[in-house]
Amino acid sequence: MMEPVGGQFMDYSESDREFWEEELADFVPQRVFDAHCHLFDAADMRPDAPATTRSYADLETMRAWGRLMFPGRQMNFLLLGMPKVGIDVGKHTAMLAGQVALAPSSRANRLVTPFCDINSIEEDIKRTGFIGLKPYRVFSSTGDTDYCRIHEFLTHEQMELANDRGLWVTMHLSRPGGCADEANLADLEEYTTRRYPQIKWILAHCARSFTYWPIREAIDRLRDMPNIWYDLSAVTTMPPFLTLFREEDLKRIFYGSDGVDSAFFHGKYVPFGRYWYQVEPNEEQFSFAHTDARPVLCIYEQIMAMKQAAEIAGLSKDDIEGIFWRNAIEAFQIDL
Repeated sequence: MMEPVGGQFMDYSESDREFWEEELADFVPQRVFDAHCHLFDAADMRPDAPATTRSYADLETMRAWGRLMFPGRQMNFLLLGMPKVGIDVGKHTAMLAGQVALAPSSRANRLVTPFCDINSIEEDIKRTGFIGLKPYRVFSSTGDTDYCRIHEFLTHEQMELANDRGLWVTMHLSRPGGCADEANLADLEEYTTRRYPQIKWILAHCARSFTYWPIREAIDRLRDMPNIWYDLSAVTTMPPFLTLFREEDLKRIFYGSDGVDSAFFHGKYVPFGRYWYQVEPNEEQFSFAHTDARPVLCIYEQIMAMKQAAEIAGLSKDDIEGIFWRNAIEAFQIDL
């Protein structure tokens, strides 16, 4: 089934519908706050930017996907700037500000790069009501996107502003070990306990744990750091969720999707030991001779893994509602 929205089509299959009704409808609460999703308009790219296949996504796109995937649920969002090389940050920020203004119970984080003017960032925070920042490793000032330290794509000047204003920072950690990397852990310990104690950090993707290993190695140190939260976006294997549900304060965990393109496709992020890879069976021309079932949306794979971890960890209905919406509503001080 191809549902139209914003001149595009949303691919939602009969297998998706069946999976939702039989596996997830009784798990997902009536309210959902998605603490990790991105808006994008190709018109915000600079003329000299590399070509992109990124899908258009505005607030209505997110709402339409929400109605399709989570029927009957009340949806709100933390909208994040889109970290694309070649994006015009000023134009993109204006678009994001205009969209979040249409949703009083949603919030937004401003895209920042090391080259953003600090006065412009501060003015946008004051004028538009952005509650935080969205840096990303592709903007590393060193040019090394794989091994960069936090301060190389979120400058100390920007962290000083975030600290002064008590802002949120949604952080996709760099370096091969993610949250288990010693440099990342040392930086987070310094920033949370001494240098920038008023910044509120959201460590995206279970602190970038797409496999069992990083969060298992880091949890004993992360849980002792103040002002650390996690979003669960785009993780589709159960062990990272189980580690967080068993070992962390559940109030520090937010549901997130990483929609649109990184979560609303048919497939999942598959771990192979400590390596992971995005697999889309329909694109790979997998054989389905042995079954009538077909791949479901990546976001459904994520929520199924969350459900399995919640069952093993013995989470209550109240715990699950906290993760899906109440933790974020309270942390972001949103009146519903």
